[in-house]
Amino acid sequence: MSRDGHIDLDLGGTTHRFRLAIGDLEALQEATGMGPAALLHRFHAGRRYRFRDVRDVLRLGLIGGGAPVPQAHALARRLDGLPCIPLIAKAALVLAASLEGTEDETVGRPAGAAGPEGRIAFAAFYGAAAAMGLPAADLRAMSLWQLAAYIDGFNRARDPDAADAPTPQEEDALWAWLQGGLADDGSPA
Repeated sequence: MSRDGHIDLDLGGTTHRFRLAIGDLEALQEATGMGPAALLHRFHAGRRYRFRDVRDVLRLGLIGGGAPVPQAHALARRLDGLPCIPLIAKAALVLAASLEGTEDETVGRPAGAAGPEGRIAFAAFYGAAAAMGLPAADLRAMSLWQLAAYIDGFNRARDPDAADAPTPQEEDALWAWLQGGLADDGSPA
């Protein structure tokens, strides 16, 4: 995966760049009525999505990847004549690239509870951007990984001595301690 959330894929015999930045994810959520992670899960599980959802992911991904809007719409209209399963796989790859970022550098993820259908609460992103002095247009152009890195850097600059988040192993050990270390009445054992 890439830091800016792009992926290059073949579509109809031509390689195209696909990218869903935050603004594109917001538009996708509006178009499909569900959050991008929930939509990705549905593609993988093979349940309750429409072909229009596949088309919307690819159309918005083309636009986010730099294709002119009329060209992206024309390509999306031609998807109906292509085999369905490879298109679903491509849409899943576009979503995964936009949600994951890069695997070699993990940064904190923006926190926030997902709403119905896994919808993202974009207001938290805009609030964080405002607190950091980041213009909304710049936020909308970022991938989720880029925003997470930006927030992580902002937080480290403000408090360089802050403790790092616990590792998954440390979280598991703490959880085991909490489960085994309390009496039935909730007091320490």
